Amino acid sequence: MTENTPRVFRPVPATGPARMWFSILLAAFGLPLLWLMFELLRVPTIRYSVDSVKLSIVSSLGSEHQDKTITLARIADVRPEWLRDGSLRFGTEKPGYCVGFFAYPRLGEVFQISDCSSLGVYLSSTGEATPVVITPADRDGFLKALHAGQPATFAPPGHRTASWWITLATWLGVLVVVVLVLATVFFVAPARLSYAVAGGSLKVQTLAGARAIPLAGARAMLHRPLLGQRLSGFALPGYQIGTWMLDSMATAVLGSAHEGDGVIVEAEGRFFFNPEDREGFLSVLGAAGATIVTDTALRRR
Repeated sequence: MTENTPRVFRPVPATGPARMWFSILLAAFGLPLLWLMFELLRVPTIRYSVDSVKLSIVSSLGSEHQDKTITLARIADVRPEWLRDGSLRFGTEKPGYCVGFFAYPRLGEVFQISDCSSLGVYLSSTGEATPVVITPADRDGFLKALHAGQPATFAPPGHRTASWWITLATWLGVLVVVVLVLATVFFVAPARLSYAVAGGSLKVQTLAGARAIPLAGARAMLHRPLLGQRLSGFALPGYQIGTWMLDSMATAVLGSAHEGDGVIVEAEGRFFFNPEDREGFLSVLGAAGATIVTDTALRRR
């Protein structure tokens, strides 16, 4: 190996714990997100049934259920309406399911049982304190059946509205971000961690970038430190970057673990590494200018 040809070492792998924690956290975050997405996007049931006496309006979404009956003889006004710029006052507004009290600039406050589409029917009745708005797919057929008292059942158009697609894209985006973050933390970050020795320095590659440690005048030794508390940084399975109190001294840890056998380098600070090939790593450090401490007695000051 020439002086400028880097010799690269990898830390001791810790894939088992990383996979376990990835699975646990993916389930902890992913399953609730999928459940919420299902709750928001589940298909509701809305029906408008006309007979010779009454109009029956039924809606259900999960445990939520609405059932309203309007006597045909008490209907004072019924007409098609264009539903625009409505705002929820009280009730439920989910993609494909708008049930509750809404306010419109043109209509005022209404009780709405619809799929949130814009083509609706406005009904006012002497038996209802608030006008009712519904959205049958076949508005003309509905109005004819209502005027004639002809038995028929109608449903909303059932088209996926823009809000449904936006909600789906948003939650899928959140789920993808969660997966990418967890994959980065548990797989990409440990895979990036490496030690390269060349040109009289030790270059440590982490997820955030590279750090060069000059080896001229440095001391290196095999070591199993006494453990202490973490002062700063990250303590993740297979990726532990930060400062720990090891041997009662602040030590920069750059490895897959901060405990067990490793290599201590005392240079511009105190560093702990845990390369898979500790003997080879120590030998290369010595060839690059570091002083190798061969006294195997643990040095804890």
